[in-house]
Amino acid sequence: MLSQSIHHQNSILGAALSGQAARIDSIQNNIANAETPRFTARSVEFESALSDAIENWRTTGNLDLTKARATTSYKEPGTRFRLDGNNVDIEREMVALYIQSVRYDVMVNSVTHNSRLLNSVLAGR
Repeated sequence: MLSQSIHHQNSILGAALSGQAARIDSIQNNIANAETPRFTARSVEFESALSDAIENWRTTGNLDLTKARATTSYKEPGTRFRLDGNNVDIEREMVALYIQSVRYDVMVNSVTHNSRLLNSVLAGR
């Protein structure tokens, strides 16, 4: 029972890590295109889909993460910060990159902790 719970937690963390990685890639792409005329910044959303999957798991006991995928959308599509049509705010993107990197590290540490816990259970310690 404990091993199944840890497995589900790791599956959820894996889906969250995928979403975080997609978000980090999107932010890095925004930063790389900060000087590209007419470039529209993109953002990534995955929390609501992941939250729905977790809620479904709590009510039904069935963990289905197939719909818990990251979606990319244009950030503030009507807003332009510069005359060349680019809407990347480099300072915000750099702060967002730092925040998302820290979140990613916390999730990786959680997966590592869960794996160590599972190994201890399997070893009978």
